[in-house]
Amino acid sequence: MTDSPIESFWLGDLFLILLVSTILSWLVFAQFSMHPIEKKMRANNKDKISKWDGPGWRAIWYAWAIFLPICKINDSRDPLLDPVEVKKHVSRKDWLLAAWFFISIYGMVISGLIASYLWKR
Repeated sequence: MTDSPIESFWLGDLFLILLVSTILSWLVFAQFSMHPIEKKMRANNKDKISKWDGPGWRAIWYAWAIFLPICKINDSRDPLLDPVEVKKHVSRKDWLLAAWFFISIYGMVISGLIASYLWKR
């Protein structure tokens, strides 16, 4: 089965839209949610993750800890970031920004994988 130009067009556009959304949400989430939470955690001597991260990869850990409920894949045994401690400092705004970032980045990855699979055929 071959893709029509319309299907390829929409997959490429979806990926680009999600790429731009990921970049914007990464910056906004890191500045307006992650940094204030880190300051609060540092005041309580609970910040373990900000010492090693330079380029901002820890934003993914914070979004994961904030957006997902406490469960087997998001529990206090994480050696880098305790989601239970993070959730003590989270507001509704932080959750919404984490959701935007989380959905954008995973949507971008999934759409990119689907597009690359379909375009290889």
